[in-house]
Amino acid sequence: MTRNQERLLWLLLVGIAAFNKTDYFLTLDALDKGYKEANPILSPLIGTYEFPLVKLVLVPLLLILVWLMRNRIGDKLIRFVWLPFIGYFLLMVYFRIFIV
Repeated sequence: MTRNQERLLWLLLVGIAAFNKTDYFLTLDALDKGYKEANPILSPLIGTYEFPLVKLVLVPLLLILVWLMRNRIGDKLIRFVWLPFIGYFLLMVYFRIFIV
């Protein structure tokens, strides 16, 4: 992995972490407004101690693991990391247009 690829990967991972944290707080706000969690994996965790644990601890730890494994995974890692980055970006657009 080249230095430029590592920079891009770092920015994508930091972006995912920022989107994830923002999603956590926007989700709490939306739940207060009467909306329901659309993610079927996280939906059962709403209102439990596991929800913030997953969103604010587990996800960042997984992102750190991805960063540490970057050389083992190789150049294709950037292509895979774009998917959650774009997904979170679109989710933020959705929140902005329809929820906030």
